[in-house]
Amino acid sequence: MGFFSAIFNKEERASRALEKNLATAINKRIQPEDRYNALIFLRNLGTPEAIYGLLRRFTIVADGKGGVVTDEEEREWVSKALLNFGETALPQIKKFIFAKEGPTVSPVHSVSQALELYRIIINSDEKMIELLKELIEANPPGYERDPLRKEEILSFLIDWKRGDLAEAIIPYIEDTNETIRFMTVEYLLKFAPDDLIREPLLGLFLPEKDESLRVKNKILHAIIEREWSIKNVRSYVESILNENEHQVFRGEFIKKKAGSK
Repeated sequence: MGFFSAIFNKEERASRALEKNLATAINKRIQPEDRYNALIFLRNLGTPEAIYGLLRRFTIVADGKGGVVTDEEEREWVSKALLNFGETALPQIKKFIFAKEGPTVSPVHSVSQALELYRIIINSDEKMIELLKELIEANPPGYERDPLRKEEILSFLIDWKRGDLAEAIIPYIEDTNETIRFMTVEYLLKFAPDDLIREPLLGLFLPEKDESLRVKNKILHAIIEREWSIKNVRSYVESILNENEHQVFRGEFIKKKAGSK
């Protein structure tokens, strides 16, 4: 009995130590050195649960002395620790990217650093595209109290400078959040082919879309620069034109007037 009791006691102590350090690693109000020691414990342990615990450090902004510098240094340390795990960390990084680890009132946490870690470790554009397609499908257009996840997807795509996800992301122009729609238009205009996006973007001028002037003006620049025909939406596009700067010619194209900036 004594032998088995010793084993059970050892496992129980290890379990308690893990729980304690998991909690300490995401406690933003304690001393930085205490949180740092907890992060070291998790790194050294290296189990899937410990790796996930390191990732959860990205869900808080530390309040301890040192302020933002301490927070940034800790995040950088965690990123390096996760990179050193290599492919071993990938299942936990993917789990974290699809999870909701924030507080009850705002459960969607930031995944921007996790996406970048996944990209570096996976080292495959094809597999990164697969992950992003899954993530886009898991975060469809529509109302959300906090559209952070969609915002970070779009930011990642814009920074990645690839148009592979253009077709998958087009539905985001129907999102209820104006920032998401604007970022989607920005991404599509930068990286997607005209024949894929011209009609969907011109459709945003229709009155039933009730689109913002900011989004319409973004598209208007493309209409002028790329010489898109506005034949089917002419009256709606003309309503936002500056008559001192623009004119419609041949009934379907817009050009800047001579002398306008």
